[in-house]
Amino acid sequence: MQIKLLFAALAAAILAACGGGGSGTSPLPAADTTVQVNLGDGPADRLLAVGLTVDAMSLVDANGRAVPVLSSPRSMEVMHLMGTARPMAIVQVPQGAYTAAAMTFGAATVTYIDAAGQPVQRRVPGPMTANVSLTPALTVGSTPMVVNLDMNMAASIAIGSDGGVSMTPVMTARMNPPVPGSHDPEDGGMHGLSGVASAVSAGAFTLTMLQGMPGLSLATGPGTQFMGMTGMGMMANGMLLTVDASRQPNGTWIAERVHSRMGGGAMVAGVVTSLTGSPPTQLALVMHDGAGGGMLASNLAGTATIQIDSTTVFEIDTDGVDLNSLPFTPRFDRSTVTRGQRVEALSSSPMMQGGGMGGMVGGGTLTATLLRLEQQALRGTVSGYSASGSQATFMFALPVDSAFARLTGVSVVPVYRQAGTQLRGLTSVGDGATVVVRGLLFFDGSAFRLVAARIVGT
Repeated sequence: MQIKLLFAALAAAILAACGGGGSGTSPLPAADTTVQVNLGDGPADRLLAVGLTVDAMSLVDANGRAVPVLSSPRSMEVMHLMGTARPMAIVQVPQGAYTAAAMTFGAATVTYIDAAGQPVQRRVPGPMTANVSLTPALTVGSTPMVVNLDMNMAASIAIGSDGGVSMTPVMTARMNPPVPGSHDPEDGGMHGLSGVASAVSAGAFTLTMLQGMPGLSLATGPGTQFMGMTGMGMMANGMLLTVDASRQPNGTWIAERVHSRMGGGAMVAGVVTSLTGSPPTQLALVMHDGAGGGMLASNLAGTATIQIDSTTVFEIDTDGVDLNSLPFTPRFDRSTVTRGQRVEALSSSPMMQGGGMGGMVGGGTLTATLLRLEQQALRGTVSGYSASGSQATFMFALPVDSAFARLTGVSVVPVYRQAGTQLRGLTSVGDGATVVVRGLLFFDGSAFRLVAARIVGT
């Protein structure tokens, strides 16, 4: 009898130690929380475009466990992200503390401006890797988080005396919870994303994009502002759109602003590097973005030839830029479009693929129905800062070897800070400060003027 009792006690002890028996419990898996991962760009003055592929990315916790972030490679052009960011992924991540992000990049296409003011394109082979320290650690709890990754292009890319290019990605990271209702990507929103409409229904659609996230499901509501159409009843699959959106408390996305660009066809955005004819009949762009028919991710950082004529409509994209009470009349037309400006060309026809300008790869041709002036960013030093009420002006000295200065021959540009200008990473602007100004760059035939949408500390 004693032996039986001994065996029974021993069996109970073994069950308890192994977590067996009716009273034992297994640890529950960590809950998942939404994390938005953005990619932005630190200034690199000589570069005009850098197209690359993020092949893989993982968040690494304190125990060395890697959590994949990307389900597939992401194509990105990063130079147009100077002074802003673009969503690369929105994923569900197990709750916990993460101390690093590990990234693998494929080959990159780098386009810069040489001393003669001409674009030069070089191909950098992959793979390339970057390990980004998250300091302080990214703590994922029950609240969604935003991870803003900045690629320091000036430190990442070296241009040799022979014109050759090498690249070693150097990254930094900032983390914060999303700001409710914001459409700024750094705060968990989305601003100025261009793509093609698909899966259109009465109150929702999917935006399919060439770079960053391949597709994003968006809802619309009573507060959605429609431009170029009266509402969802006019939206159709294949339509070219530009969208601002914000995250809702339930984790879904709602479109705050939907701008119909074209009923179909293609869109190309980039920096003008040359013009042919007077008035111009042809523009050469180094590509930053694209959408629609005939568009390929390999076009990013390549060149596009844009045909224009007297029927081409010229517009200014005023979204996010305060143009009120300026001391000059903002103008963008066939006689004032010039080298160094960032524009968006739209056509009702697809882009025709072909050889790049000057033998560069990633080329194509588009006949523009519409040409729009778009925001761009320049880095420089502030002088002569003068404020008057909610407005201010200052002179902005750019590095003399910057892509803009080499393209245009201009190294000092007047900047107009407006009541609606946003400050990020700084609380004030004054003489001697080195900052990035992002906004609309106007040319009146003899001088440039930059109206600031945001001013960013460097």
